Amino acid sequence: MTNVRLTTPNIPAFMVARKGRTMRPGSTLPRTRYPTLDEAVTVAQTQAAERPGSVMIVFQEVLRAKAEADSIPAAAPSQRRPDEPGDNPPSRPAQTGRRDHA
Repeated sequence: MTNVRLTTPNIPAFMVARKGRTMRPGSTLPRTRYPTLDEAVTVAQTQAAERPGSVMIVFQEVLRAKAEADSIPAAAPSQRRPDEPGDNPPSRPAQTGRRDHA
């Protein structure tokens, strides 16, 4: 079972994205984070002016959820005896067909 850790950010972060790009399967949130809402709003207004007709969305990070992977136990050392199968190096494959020397 995986453990999920929930944390709240110490400093709120704001992100700006164009509507439609963030709603597609497999897409991710923007990487740029802004420390204040005013800065994110300014960026959203600038980007909207550069792309008339597009809608910009300002997101605020309020919570992070991170799943910790289960630890995988180390494999036990082999208890085979040296003369058991599997200890010999692989042999060369047999040649097929005949070679005639002229």
